[in-house]
Amino acid sequence: MSVPPTTDVLIIGAGPVGLLTGIGLAQQGVDCVLVVWFSWKLTTYAIDTALSDGYNITATLEHETIGQTHVRCKYLVGSDGGSSSVRRLAGIDVDLDSTTREWIRIDGKMSTDMPDANIGFASIETEHHGNILWVKLDRDAHRVGFALTPDLLAKYPNGITQDEALKEASEGMKPFKLKVDRLDWWTHYKIKQSVAQVLQKDQFVLLGGDAAHTHSSGFAQCMNTGIHDATNLVWKLAGTIKGWYKPSVLETYASERHAAAKKLIGIDKDAATVISGEIPEQYQGLGRSADEILWNIFSENIGFNVGLGVTYAKNVINQSPWMTTLACGVRGPDALLCAPGTKVPLRLHEALLREGRRGSWSIVVFAGNPALTSVRFPALREALSTFNGRHEGMIRLVTLMVGTAGSGWETLGGPALGKLFFDRDGACHSE
Repeated sequence: MSVPPTTDVLIIGAGPVGLLTGIGLAQQGVDCVLVVWFSWKLTTYAIDTALSDGYNITATLEHETIGQTHVRCKYLVGSDGGSSSVRRLAGIDVDLDSTTREWIRIDGKMSTDMPDANIGFASIETEHHGNILWVKLDRDAHRVGFALTPDLLAKYPNGITQDEALKEASEGMKPFKLKVDRLDWWTHYKIKQSVAQVLQKDQFVLLGGDAAHTHSSGFAQCMNTGIHDATNLVWKLAGTIKGWYKPSVLETYASERHAAAKKLIGIDKDAATVISGEIPEQYQGLGRSADEILWNIFSENIGFNVGLGVTYAKNVINQSPWMTTLACGVRGPDALLCAPGTKVPLRLHEALLREGRRGSWSIVVFAGNPALTSVRFPALREALSTFNGRHEGMIRLVTLMVGTAGSGWETLGGPALGKLFFDRDGACHSE
């Protein structure tokens, strides 16, 4: 394999976060190199901006048989897991909370008389094994997981073996029967919650995924959070490389995602505690069981957990609106639209991706009722068309009109701004 001497972005670690970052950058015309291990590793890097050519970092990669090679890049992204070499080489410290909690996960083909075992997911309340996880996996496999409660840790002071883990899984599932017909994989691990103190170092080094934060699998947020990291990073990094943004825009990646990771760790600490059958400190003395508290934590944070409720604080790009009810830093409202000539509905968020390049901004014109607004539309058309021409490729225009019309051109007195969609019942405008 030949490594190019220069690239826009060097990504260390090609798990889900690294791959999504690389794909997103490539979709926006940004060159990147992903190091997928296979005997390659990052051994060192140095920052040098003296040449003023934009290639700010010289990274040294080493292969077991090929030897060393050097890559000059504009940015270095570490998505290389909890033991990140990028984080270590950058000297970024981690705020680590090592708990005493230990969990078991077992994958394989299993037989059980539990009702609806193949539906997808179940959380089973137990007295001695914490909150048992049951998940339907691909093909014929399932996953069962349980906590090593204080009683179980005392029962196995020298550590639990594979056979003992399978036995305890069967015990924990009672009164249902459980038999592991084929063991594919199992693990015994300790819960660690950590957040890197910074997600951006020396302007040109960035962290994402497990390299930036680690937590339990209690609410299945590990890859979800990493994907949000990649989504947040890609458009800011690509736009910065293309000269669209000042460095302060890219800096919001680190501040926004660090705050999100801190919030997740707070949720995860409580969740991991109750899943292990214990009561978090702030809930003690309330007379509530661990299972009741778990449901409460899940219900209160469901929006954040699924990603739709993630919010970002005010910063250089999240400013207070002047003349709108839409807030910055939160997910925009969604509603059903239809395109001219078809009654097939599509969502606003889908419509915004139909036109323009990845990573571009959407300017949505809420044209309202044309009978009331069409006289003002030509002036807006001229202003936005001029603005759009000055920012080629950075902006997509979309026009939404209440109701329907046989000819959008005639109704608006000329062409729509960008793609035209009908807000047939006005729901999108009212949102």
